[in-house]
Amino acid sequence: MILFVGCSFTWGAGLQFEYLSKKRGWTSDEINAINPPKSHLEHLDYKCDEYRKKYHYPNLVAKKMNMAYGLGKLGNGGNNYEIGKILRHTSTELAGEDAIELVVIQFTDWTRSCPEIYNRADSDGTDNTDFLSDDHIKKIITTQIDNINFGCEQHLKSKWIGFSWKNDLAQVLKTKNPQNFIPLYHKGKEYDSMEEMIVVGMDWRFDDSSFQHKYNLRICDVIQGVDDTHLSSTGHKVIANSIVRRLK
Repeated sequence: MILFVGCSFTWGAGLQFEYLSKKRGWTSDEINAINPPKSHLEHLDYKCDEYRKKYHYPNLVAKKMNMAYGLGKLGNGGNNYEIGKILRHTSTELAGEDAIELVVIQFTDWTRSCPEIYNRADSDGTDNTDFLSDDHIKKIITTQIDNINFGCEQHLKSKWIGFSWKNDLAQVLKTKNPQNFIPLYHKGKEYDSMEEMIVVGMDWRFDDSSFQHKYNLRICDVIQGVDDTHLSSTGHKVIANSIVRRLK
């Protein structure tokens, strides 16, 4: 089986909104009213969750590879430190020795739950990375990657491949662990990260829902007025195809 571990992108957050818009006629205002953290997507009904599971990239990859799969975390969200813990505490005894043939890692934003940042948070709670040097940032990212690599190779005794949401982590991963790195392919071009695929001019704008990307890779691109910037079903196909290409 393939084990997929990541954050909300891996879980398929936002795909429920496609279902609600297409099948039930929900407006953008109705969708924005339940957009996390205003509510828990895990609390939506069966059909919403089945749509998520059908169209998120872990299922698409497993289907194309004709393999069983599982998620390292049942619910939404995650950070790179949590991914490392999941890998360390995943019991191969529960699934049987060598049951996990491959781990696919979706690295999330390295700043999430980063001790160096949270110890220097602004008084209003806003994260502040200005005090970190480029070398320090690379060291933090390297430690996160090494921790995840250790969990896969030493605890699960499994091979792993991975891709990154953010480009800064992608550059470290590509340089340090080229054998594990997954390039992303779309419209005949190769990208190092999810962030790099969403470009306006020279700026990466993955988190900005104020514009619509022409290739409809995000929820906010396919449902006008919705604030959610997670991957659409089209975006999940791009990720799935890139992973399958890497595997083949």
